[in-house]
Amino acid sequence: MELQNLIIDDAVSIEQNTQENTITIKAGDSSKRLSDLIKDFPENCYINKQITGCGGTTLVLRNDVDYVVLVPYVNLLKSKVADNAHLDHINIIKRGGEWTDNDAEISEQLADRSKPRKIICTFDSLPALMKIKGFFPGEFKLLVDEAHTLVNLGSFKAPKCEFILHNYSKFASYVFLTATPTKREYFPDLIGHLPLCTIEWDNVRAVKFNLQKLDKGVSINNALFNLCLSFLLGREEGNAHIFYNSVKEITQVMEWLSKIVGTDGKSVFNRDEIRLICSKSARNEKKLDTKLGAWGLVDDVVEKPVGKLNFYTSTMFEGADIYDEHGKTYIIINGLRDYTKIDFAVLVPQICGRLRDSQYNESINILLSNVPEVASCTKEEWQSNVLTKIKGSNDLLEALNSPTNKDKPAVVKALLDSIGKDPYIFLNDETKQFYVSDVALKSELQSFEAMEATYVVRDVEGVDHNASGYSASFRELLTDESKQVQFTSPISGMSKLLSGYQSFSETMEEYVAAKEKQDDQIVALIDARNKNFAKYYDALGAEKIKALRYRNKDIDELYEAQFAATDNKRTIQARLALRLSEFISNAEAKEKLRTIYEALEINRTPKAKDLFDWYDLKPTKVKGENGLLVVKIK
Repeated sequence: MELQNLIIDDAVSIEQNTQENTITIKAGDSSKRLSDLIKDFPENCYINKQITGCGGTTLVLRNDVDYVVLVPYVNLLKSKVADNAHLDHINIIKRGGEWTDNDAEISEQLADRSKPRKIICTFDSLPALMKIKGFFPGEFKLLVDEAHTLVNLGSFKAPKCEFILHNYSKFASYVFLTATPTKREYFPDLIGHLPLCTIEWDNVRAVKFNLQKLDKGVSINNALFNLCLSFLLGREEGNAHIFYNSVKEITQVMEWLSKIVGTDGKSVFNRDEIRLICSKSARNEKKLDTKLGAWGLVDDVVEKPVGKLNFYTSTMFEGADIYDEHGKTYIIINGLRDYTKIDFAVLVPQICGRLRDSQYNESINILLSNVPEVASCTKEEWQSNVLTKIKGSNDLLEALNSPTNKDKPAVVKALLDSIGKDPYIFLNDETKQFYVSDVALKSELQSFEAMEATYVVRDVEGVDHNASGYSASFRELLTDESKQVQFTSPISGMSKLLSGYQSFSETMEEYVAAKEKQDDQIVALIDARNKNFAKYYDALGAEKIKALRYRNKDIDELYEAQFAATDNKRTIQARLALRLSEFISNAEAKEKLRTIYEALEINRTPKAKDLFDWYDLKPTKVKGENGLLVVKIK
């Protein structure tokens, strides 16, 4: 189709520069969808649409052209299927994820030409699709969605990416689509000759970043836990959408949250308020079940509604639509751990605007621990550094394949262990041979270029244009402390107590402050975890505790001294620390009294009924256990 014939909206223009091998689509208003502006994408080109949420895949899934749409992740496949399943004018054909054993069904659907055929397929499943009876690639136009992953995904799916690159030309025509800024020099060699088509938009909004860099030695998970508490306790408005590429690290934070219990022994927080979207691999599900039990279920991206907390690994970083008017975006990066930072500077433009209708659409929060090495290098230094590492990877493979090592199992094992930690060496699933990726250098250089970029999002009705933050490149944000913003704190006080990292003085200070502010929520959370803070506060009062600067030893000594001057009745009551309406089992009562009698040198056999000497009690059974309920303190 001629370029000008693609136009629907007269405000759109398309220009081609054959000398520079470029196409420019001037699309106009960024609040409009591409399907309202053009009929289809130009053929045989690499397209940078620059913003997410403009309806690129929607355009090709709903027009009258037979299409194969390749997506990198199963969740992206499910999201696109759900968005278009209600349409009667197209024939949606699915391959990948839960739709893998459906060759016969696909063959039958392919034979139906009464309406446009739209095949949505994962990168992984393209080889299988090509073998299905009745599938002829020459009958379809190909869209490779999130095309930057052909370089990016080299880090874990290089053979699949190479299959796409070696087979795309078998289709009638093809389009490579991305919203990530991509220079032609970083295209994979097999598509380096394609025209670069750029879509230009009016009235786009600059993304404002709030980047918080944690001090050395501060745990990023502790700071994230504090952020999560702020949302679950209602201290932070809206819902948190947390992009963190590590099931292991997310599991730790969720484990801390799951262990926060009230006075009834039940979890304070409802798992329904939390959404976890990650790959449903056997490894992930085993890890989650072991650590979290019932809390460890992987939620369905389509069926589970958004919650107060929403955790996403890389399977949701790209392409998938998230709708939440009150959603706030948080990106968590540990610069020392590859799996949490996988080319984050390249993926951030994909995450920008991922919340399609959020009033906070222009504001992105980044929590960073350890600045990535690339931030402190020039391009020449970074390229030299990467080339040195790639040479080391090649040397490692040569050593592994050396005839002199074949009879030395220990040497081979050591080399294999090293390969497992090498970011440039991959295993070909089919040949079972290790190799160094030929896109490794381009991937790293693309990451460097992304450090220099600034980003925009489409205009969304109702968005807060006065959102805080800085419109700056990542290099500026990482190296200029004046552009860094603190939006959460490392855990202290109550947060440490709740996550298992006790800090008496900090928690005591927060407890006193909560009492004075009549913040019953905080008081109840601390009481449920440790009753000593209430015991000291009730006995000594706020002023005495403040005078002792919340120090555990000093407070404990004053407490003991104050009650040692009274008779055993008050001492025993103080040590029991029972409160009105509190239940104590008979067994626990006997054990507490035994300890107290020994300490006070009271020659008496402890019995639960002894408590009637100091309290009015009501015999009660809780969860099948006999005990006593405190009605009055004598």
